[in-house]
Parts: sequence; structure tokens; C-alpha cells
Amino acid sequence: MQISVASSSLISVPIIEAINRSQHNLSSLITLPDRKVGRGQDLTENEIASWSSNQGILIAKPQDISQINQHLLEVQPQLVITASYGKLIPPELLHGPRFGWLNLHFSLLPRWRGAAPVQWSILEGDEKTGISIFKLDKGMDTGPVYLQEEIDLDDEVTTPELLDQLSVLGGDRILDVVEMITKGIKPKAQSQSNITLAPKISKEMGLVNWNLSGVTISRLVRAIGDRPGTYTFFRGAKLSIHGVRIVTSDGEERSGGSLWSDGDRLLVKALDCTLEISEVTPAGKKRMKAADFARGARLSADERFELLG
Repeated sequence: MQISVASSSLISVPIIEAINRSQHNLSSLITLPDRKVGRGQDLTENEIASWSSNQGILIAKPQDISQINQHLLEVQPQLVITASYGKLIPPELLHGPRFGWLNLHFSLLPRWRGAAPVQWSILEGDEKTGISIFKLDKGMDTGPVYLQEEIDLDDEVTTPELLDQLSVLGGDRILDVVEMITKGIKPKAQSQSNITLAPKISKEMGLVNWNLSGVTISRLVRAIGDRPGTYTFFRGAKLSIHGVRIVTSDGEERSGGSLWSDGDRLLVKALDCTLEISEVTPAGKKRMKAADFARGARLSADERFELLG
């Protein structure tokens, strides 16, 4: 079978590698156009485009619907597999390839339909998550499902770690779905109950409220600490927070946001516990160990993190 992959993320590498190891043929990678980055606003391709170029894969970077359609007409894939492509596929293109379009989605649909399923599963403290491989239709992650696989959700996992784990699982199972398609097996409609949405994460969501529980703060940092980032304010300046760990729940007599150092650790009080911060990035500086930051800051006895700069 001739298969194209539509993706703008390295999470699709396991899918591409699985196709290349199989009897099927990888027709092309369809990805987003190069974009301007940095102070110089230089046009830069995304990571999966750069990786694919080094692999000798045919790459298409269509600007609009007509260019996507033109590429499909030129390459003639029988199936297109999407994974974090970054653009909705219009309904008029879904019936172009003989077997349509598949999507590898990182949740157990219909839970967490939308742009950020991994982040929301961590934020909400789900005990289980997994992958869903389904046929695209005109809705947002509403298509019929060929395959789902469930995994336990570790209560210390971060979004990048979970994305890596699920992408490998998707690569392992994608050819099973291709085999189902060649055998004429039909996907099953999603349940219409227990639907939840996973909207895009905003930068504003990253502001840490130290008056919340330690578990809630830990979930926030693990879910979006990498992107778009979690942060607080210290002495009026933004301070990025890269990792927290609950170290006590002994009812320390301090208010939320109070911070202190015991020499080897930077500690902060949450609503119901004490948290250790592992790494921070002060405004205008490089990422560093939180203990080193605390030593340089020479904390006073009443020092605290703030909600506003």
C-alpha cells in the first residue's frame, strides 16, 4: 500500500519507521510550511521535516487546501496517516485517498478530543490513558475507531515523557490497523457518552497558584512545564518553574508561596504540603538548579513567590 504521513512533529517518527520496515511504501511526508523564527526571522523548517530530509523522504509543505489536494493527486497515496499535523483536514479531501485518512490520537476517545489530550490527562489526574487510531471524518476527533490500547498513567510522568511513550506505542500498532483495512475490517463508532474536550493550552495557564494543593501544582508542572511553561514571580520578575516534588505533608505553618532553603533544596509552601523545586530559569538567564538559584538570591526570612510581577 502507498502511504503518506501528515505530521509536523517528531512523534510521527515511529510511524514512518514502521512503514519503512514493512512491505508498504512511504509515499511522502506532508508537513506545515517553514516559518519565521528568532530575531532574524529566518525561515526554518520543523523538526520532522529536517529529520525526513536526512532520511531521503519526499516532503511536501502545502500552504493551503488546494496545494494539499495537488500533492495528493501527484503522489497518489492510498492512505494518509496523520499525527500532530497541526491543521484540520477539510472534508472535501477526506475521500481522496482510496482508504481515506487515519489519525493517531493520544487518548482513549471519546475522552480528551482536541489539541492537547496528553496535557489534560495529566492535569486531571487520569489513572489510565492510551492511543486511539481512528478514521478521520468532518468532526474534531469524532471518527470511528479501528484500535485502542490502554496504559497506566504514572503519577510522576511529564508530557514529553508520555508523548514519547505513546508515539512508540502508536508506531508499534499502526501496521495492525493497516492490516485491518486491507482485510476490509470496519472501524467502530465512538461512544456518545463520557465525551471530554482537550482545548489548546494557553500561556496564562502556566502561572502557578501556590495556594492550591501540592498534587494540583505537581500536575500542572508535569503537564505544561515544558510547553508553554509554568512560572511564578519572584521579587517582581518572572521565574520559570521546571520541576516540583512533594517532600512533606506535615502542615508546615507557612502560607502558600512562602519559600526558603535548607542549603541543598529550594522549598515552597503549597496549600497542604511543602514542595521542592528542582530547576528554574530566572528572567534573562539560563536554566539552573533551584538550590543554586536560592543561594544566589540570598533569601530573607519572609521571602515568597508572587502571583503578579
